[in-house]
Amino acid sequence: MNRRHQELVDGYCSGILSDAEFAELEVALRENPSIRETLLEYRALESALRVSAASEAVQQFSIPEFGFFDRWRAQIYTLAATIAILLTGAAVFFMKESSIQAIEEPRYDLGVAVLTRTIEAEWEGEWVPAPGDSIPPGHWKLSGGSAELEFYNGASVILQGPADLEIVSANGGILHSGKLRAQVPEHAHGFTITSRDVELVDLGTAFGMEVDATDGTDVHVFEGSVLLFSPQPGTPRNGGRELLAGEGSRVSLTGGSSSISIEPTDFLSPGELNRRSKEHLQFKYTSWRNEFEESLGKSNLLARYGFEQDLEHTRLLSNSSSNSDPGLVGSIVGARWSTGRWPGKEGLDFKRPSDRVRITVPGNYESMTLATWVRVDGFDYGYCSLLLSDGWDREGSVHWQISKKGYISLAVWNGPDMERHNSKAELIIEPSDFGRWMHLVATYDGASGTVRHYRNGELVGNVIASPVVPLSIDDALIGNWSPAPHSPNQIRNFNGRMDDLAIFSEALSSTEIQALYEAGKP
Repeated sequence: MNRRHQELVDGYCSGILSDAEFAELEVALRENPSIRETLLEYRALESALRVSAASEAVQQFSIPEFGFFDRWRAQIYTLAATIAILLTGAAVFFMKESSIQAIEEPRYDLGVAVLTRTIEAEWEGEWVPAPGDSIPPGHWKLSGGSAELEFYNGASVILQGPADLEIVSANGGILHSGKLRAQVPEHAHGFTITSRDVELVDLGTAFGMEVDATDGTDVHVFEGSVLLFSPQPGTPRNGGRELLAGEGSRVSLTGGSSSISIEPTDFLSPGELNRRSKEHLQFKYTSWRNEFEESLGKSNLLARYGFEQDLEHTRLLSNSSSNSDPGLVGSIVGARWSTGRWPGKEGLDFKRPSDRVRITVPGNYESMTLATWVRVDGFDYGYCSLLLSDGWDREGSVHWQISKKGYISLAVWNGPDMERHNSKAELIIEPSDFGRWMHLVATYDGASGTVRHYRNGELVGNVIASPVVPLSIDDALIGNWSPAPHSPNQIRNFNGRMDDLAIFSEALSSTEIQALYEAGKP
């Protein structure tokens, strides 16, 4: 946090910020988590000082010799001071909770389209989008595979690699190379795709466009009609040239045009995309099933939950590992069976703080790996619980959870000092991440004293744990954790789904974790 940020925080706490400075602080809070933490600490400290001052006032209040009305008035003052303490304490709590939500809640969406489906898509560039991501304007180069984009105006586009699409707005873009097929409903009339050779404006269509460096641009109209214009700046718009359903046109590099036969099978249709998508999902499910079966015979596998419902015992979560300890069979409380990562794959839906799975993992372990596939649907409280041991004052007890503040932590109790046993790594959950499956792994290596966190096969954090103690999960809960007394800041409520959980007695390597992710990614 720089000096300017400190001035903004101080000004906010003092109540002297102008409207422009307040707007500047809002932007800084959204972009910088350290500023959010500092502001919360300052406000909490301010409220705590008020509580302390009010408390001291009550303790120092002395009652001299007085009569009935003086005693009555003193009791009223004392009661008022006590109420002030209670109200201030409540304000501290609600202020912290509401501030976190207000600061962390995103207020802007820079996207103009959303990536809905991909099949073996290979993107160029530093950021690789995933289905569900909001797509902002810019160049999107697909070197292989296919991708479906839904523009905010309602039009949908299937892009086939290799292709280079420059998204300009919610109403269209520029196809620099490759091919796409667009489906444009009535309310999205005017959707425009431009190439080097032609500007296409739809009139309620299904059309295909292919841009080739040698031949120019081919336009195929499958339904409705389109208007074709010259893309050159300054060219008068005289109504355009209309193409109807069943007609095609090739516009050359020099601007000349000729009729061509339309080829619907050259462009990936929504129906064909659905068929290929189902085949791909079935292939991935089979791949995960093979990995799952192979893992069961491994000696370092303590427990493996595939989240497959036993129709005879629907409220039990079966452990499929060779470890036959009966405590490893989970008892499902509240959580309901639902769909997992693929059609036909089951998972458990956790929605309420009461939804959970009770397990017991006996033994002490120098090292351990926790791996799960989860879908976070939202944050109801400050923490999203994955797997937590009962209690928090027993050596080796394990707490694995996601924080609303943007980190994932594996906490192993090794003494009263909180900072010594809480191993954190950054894990930012964006709005587009809600409802999307992700693979999370935490490894605890007792030999090196290292804790590592992985998301979707990639290392996101490497922390040295000190001192190192053997891990002892023992009695634990999957999905939620609410110790007594049940206060809101203690409840760890997982709002989402889980369809795979593995516990290994060793710290798996990065290569092994990458293999787990590749076999299971949806």
